[in-house]
Amino acid sequence: MLKLVSILLAGLLALAGPDVASAGPTLDRIVKEKKLVVGVAPWNRFVALNPQTNKYEGFIADDIMNLEAMTGIKVEFVNTSWSGLIAGLQAGKWDIVMTGLGATPERAVAVAFSEPFGFISATAMVRADNPAKTRADLDKPGNIISTVAGTSQQKFSQRVFKQARVVGFNDTTAAVLEVMQGRATAYMGDSISNALRAKERPSEIRNIVFANSETEWNSLNHAVRYDDLDLLTFINTYIRTMKLRGWYNELAEKWGLPPELASGPN
Repeated sequence: MLKLVSILLAGLLALAGPDVASAGPTLDRIVKEKKLVVGVAPWNRFVALNPQTNKYEGFIADDIMNLEAMTGIKVEFVNTSWSGLIAGLQAGKWDIVMTGLGATPERAVAVAFSEPFGFISATAMVRADNPAKTRADLDKPGNIISTVAGTSQQKFSQRVFKQARVVGFNDTTAAVLEVMQGRATAYMGDSISNALRAKERPSEIRNIVFANSETEWNSLNHAVRYDDLDLLTFINTYIRTMKLRGWYNELAEKWGLPPELASGPN
């Protein structure tokens, strides 16, 4: 295990150039103390604390524990809210954010993002008796598209729906309820959440997956402080290795998640 860490660090130093004598302070401390503090926010089937076992479970949780097993670096989970992830990272409360934070230009002003380890797209959730199959079927006068206000799904919907009316709600429950009760034609959400909802209630709702040219893809990434780019190189090396081994496909299958989570817009 420690040999793997040494190899990764040696590669990092080689990339940095001959004048660099050691890794940066954060990665150096992590390796010496064999401890990585990770900020996470609750996300069902990705990283969620099981109250019965007091352990984190899910796609991302398994990936983090695999990193621990491969390197011998113990991981300490720190649970927080989604809104507090970046602020906590900047304040030094954790070394890295590993909860599937999507990389955007706006967020990249504050933090440095890793390579993507997963992907999500925009899909439409409709009632099971709705015959719609494409985005064009939904984009008709009189149709209402519900979204969560302020999200990327709302912004995407406002751009692409020219005839249907896009309405934003304060939370997901309210937006989904509009469809369930027939007041909205479709709810625009992410491919993972909508697929899981449709799988749980197949007689009531259905998930419409758009063609790649008609949807918008977003990545799932880890994030570090810009002062810790050596830690980012370390994490990127791990992600690239596990992609080549098909690890993320295995995790998607294990947790009943859509296969495109690992494959992306192929």
